[in-house]
Amino acid sequence: MGKVLIIGATGYIGAALFGCSKQKFITQGTSTRGEGEFIRFSLDSPEDFPFDSVIASGDYVVITAAISAPDICANEHEFAWSVNVKGTASFIKNVINRGARVIFFSSDTVYGEQEQSFDEGLPLNPAGEYAKMKNEIELLFQESPFFKSIRLSYVFSCQDKFTKYLIGCIERDEEAEIFHPFSRSVIHRSDVIDGVMGLIEKWSEVPQSAINFGGPEVLSRIEFKEIFNKNFMEKLKSRVIEPPSSFFLNRPRIIAMQSPILKSLLGRPSRNLAEAMKIEFPKNN
Repeated sequence: MGKVLIIGATGYIGAALFGCSKQKFITQGTSTRGEGEFIRFSLDSPEDFPFDSVIASGDYVVITAAISAPDICANEHEFAWSVNVKGTASFIKNVINRGARVIFFSSDTVYGEQEQSFDEGLPLNPAGEYAKMKNEIELLFQESPFFKSIRLSYVFSCQDKFTKYLIGCIERDEEAEIFHPFSRSVIHRSDVIDGVMGLIEKWSEVPQSAINFGGPEVLSRIEFKEIFNKNFMEKLKSRVIEPPSSFFLNRPRIIAMQSPILKSLLGRPSRNLAEAMKIEFPKNN
């Protein structure tokens, strides 16, 4: 097989994916600064990418980079659209035209608010501008055999924003504010990485153009915090608050996403949050 190129190889998921991919495949990565071993590249300037010298038929290109903050996508729409849709679409077209395969990181928000468990067969109903941008890219390329999208739920690790916030509250002896209601199918970051590796290796065995990447449990932030307390040495002080109404303008309250496909990519069930926390915080167990 060809090499793997990670777009956004210094980000929260991209960095972990880059490190894992280098152990299995010839791997390159991009970053907006282009420091060290990374190619300098930003999706708002797809014309600047050195396609002829980097992309070849049979390669795999994983696009993790995006303007992902829902509020920025809503309040700075033109800028976000230039990156998430215009630039990304142009880049993907160039990649596919060279015979390379694209794995695009999408979002569970393309389904909108969903209280009942569902899989990839559910019709899309994008909630918020960020979701609409992800949906636009999926619609443009869903018929291409060289394109697959991964619809991510909340990705947990010791470095995710909410977990770092909880740890910071303990370190500062502060009371954490827990938003409720707000529920997602929380997935361990290592399951995301293993799932992407599985998709690269089993590409021809996966006919679907989109795969849900969510964990086995739909958890509210209250439940998240309770599992955190059971797996962390020091207990977190917290209080539950209702988010401002503006918070939900671009964020569904609950998305109960599941997938029968993810297990086949992993070769095992995805980890629940308690299992994932034992891996992330081994000294506390």
